[in-house]
Amino acid sequence: MKLKYLSTLIITSMLLSNCGGKSEEKGKDKKSETKSEEKSEKSENSSSSTEEKSEEQSEKKSSEEEKAVVIAKSGLSLRETSDRKSKLITVLPTNAVVEIVEKGTEDVKIGSKKAPFHKVKYSKYEGYVFGAYLKMGGKIEGSNNADAKTANTNTEATNFGDVIQKGLVIAKSGLTLREQPNAKSKSITVIARNQEVGILNFLDESVEIKGVYGSWCQVRYGKKEGYLFSGYINFSMAKVSAKSGLKLRKEPSKDSDQITVIPSGADVYLIVTPEGEENTDVIDDGQGHLWYKVRYGKFEGYAYGEFLEIEAGC
Repeated sequence: MKLKYLSTLIITSMLLSNCGGKSEEKGKDKKSETKSEEKSEKSENSSSSTEEKSEEQSEKKSSEEEKAVVIAKSGLSLRETSDRKSKLITVLPTNAVVEIVEKGTEDVKIGSKKAPFHKVKYSKYEGYVFGAYLKMGGKIEGSNNADAKTANTNTEATNFGDVIQKGLVIAKSGLTLREQPNAKSKSITVIARNQEVGILNFLDESVEIKGVYGSWCQVRYGKKEGYLFSGYINFSMAKVSAKSGLKLRKEPSKDSDQITVIPSGADVYLIVTPEGEENTDVIDDGQGHLWYKVRYGKFEGYAYGEFLEIEAGC
């Protein structure tokens, strides 16, 4: 009897132990599930909050972004500091659309103009420009005379009679002339690099294509008319002021070989540094004199800045 009674106690104890163990495991599972759900909810809430903040920041950034257009006919000097004597980074092209990073507040007088220096961003470049040669907003308007005395060497004869401005295609592989002002529109033709086009008008809206800001413009090339993106057209010009003409040289030095002589009163295009490349288009000779890389018809080389009418050499 004692053995039977002892066996019964052992079996009962084992059953109770097993039930208790299962009960505790179930309790642990429920707690684990609850914690997991709480973590999941927190994670979802955190993710949702992050997305909302990201959207808010994106909207804020978009709404705070300010644009301005370079209106200087010869382009605008971008410098390291808000001082016209500070190091020149590059020359911003005429009609370039830049981002205003920081507006200046203190006016500076340069020549007959008075304005603050603004910190701006253009492509990979960031620096300071004289505000008198910026027009706030993203709308581009004609900035050079349509009758500029450029040496047109187009493969097709273009009537520039009623255009508002001239420009030079600078895209390395040429620029597609399209039927409508968008990149998916049907191609009319491809205009080769260094071919001159006549601008009929600029569209109101500025757009960004591959990190370059600009606007679509209606142009004429030969007998064809269509649309081109202004970001790949050079509008920067300067007039030759040397009475006996200006010597165009292979390198930025008076001792360099002469390429040709550009007639007095002629208009040349100031070459724009291609995106991503080091500025080699405006060279300081170390004696306070600047050499500009220019194009006149089929000729390209360096011209001494003293004999060029540079509107915004600030």
